[in-house]
Amino acid sequence: MDKSWEIDDATTVKAHFGGFGRKVVSVNGKEAYNSRKMTSKGEIAFTMPGGRSGALSFKPQFLGAPDIALRVNGRLFVETPKKPIKCATCEALAKPYDRFCGKCGKPMPSAEDYALQANVKQATGAIKVLAVLFVLAGIAFFFLTRGQAEALLAQLQGMDPAAPVPTPINGRTYTVEELRHELAWEPWGVLIVNLILAAIMAALALWAKRAPLAAVLVAAATYLVVIVYGGIMDPASLAQGWIVKLIIIGFLFRGIKAALALRSARA
Repeated sequence: MDKSWEIDDATTVKAHFGGFGRKVVSVNGKEAYNSRKMTSKGEIAFTMPGGRSGALSFKPQFLGAPDIALRVNGRLFVETPKKPIKCATCEALAKPYDRFCGKCGKPMPSAEDYALQANVKQATGAIKVLAVLFVLAGIAFFFLTRGQAEALLAQLQGMDPAAPVPTPINGRTYTVEELRHELAWEPWGVLIVNLILAAIMAALALWAKRAPLAAVLVAAATYLVVIVYGGIMDPASLAQGWIVKLIIIGFLFRGIKAALALRSARA
């Protein structure tokens, strides 16, 4: 894994994390650190041109990639992005270390802001994943439910439509005709519900571009309601796919925390 940071017009820091814990840090192409060890605080300390002190921290995360941060003289720097950075006001190109836009003079986001925005972006990505999962679940449950319904409908063949079904279902007594109608509709009901949830998540993912905190909050609440409702209807469903559920919930709540911090910073 390779990382790069632009400190100023004349200084670039690069870090390489290789096999067996090997960590190599270079400044302007010159090696400044090469070891498998770290300090007790999980930091790599090195000296930069002009006597400035650099500190690279590596913190494993329970969910997602590890958090790797570079500080120079105590100031956090944003990693050089793959796409050019633009001013949010005038869209002029900017450098990662710029404090103000060189064209309009508006303040640029701090490195802390960029880190928070990355967490919000991960949460938005989790919402998009939920939309896809609801579509796939709807299709899968449609065919599964239809197969079960067809088997039960076959058992009802030849029975008097007005005759009551001997065993109550969910506390309700059905006639044969009513049960046939319920069984024929059930697969479509399952599909429609999941497609509606997928549409809600897709809309929330789009809304997150304008109101990330509200969108992620609604998405997290909706997903938790779905999990709880599924657990009430079928307790065994709580254990199904629990790893995926945990990962999605983790990203959503990390996004909520980041969005709250961003709102506080901009207040």
